[in-house]
Amino acid sequence: MSPNGTAPQGSGAGILYLDDEEPQVFLVTRLLKRLGYEPSGFTRAAEALTAFKSAPHRFALVLTDLSMPGTSGIDFAREVLAAAPRTPVVIVTGCVEPADVTRATAAGVRSVIQKPLKVEELGSVVGRLMSEIAVELTAG
Repeated sequence: MSPNGTAPQGSGAGILYLDDEEPQVFLVTRLLKRLGYEPSGFTRAAEALTAFKSAPHRFALVLTDLSMPGTSGIDFAREVLAAAPRTPVVIVTGCVEPADVTRATAAGVRSVIQKPLKVEELGSVVGRLMSEIAVELTAG
């Protein structure tokens, strides 16, 4: 959080958000927009992966639900990272089990956030990862 108690503000960076629940996609994309990002929301992993692979440079970060029909957020993260290894991926889940965190970390996921999402936490995690990206890019 910033010193004045608000979530850090983005600078228009693209963020892909995947969740099989449409109301959740609506809510999170609105929150991300309010935080100053350009979110693209998806309810189907195949569509999200196609969008990502067709223009990985468009997305500075990927947020994905952990449990979805037909795929897991960890499998989706692996696909994203195979296509663009430096893209930060964050898992969002309603139930955080230690084994899931271990599997996610082993797959290259940078953070796990618990639902329900709070704007401050979402902004803080996304802001931190955006700062890390900037440092990585300047370092080479």
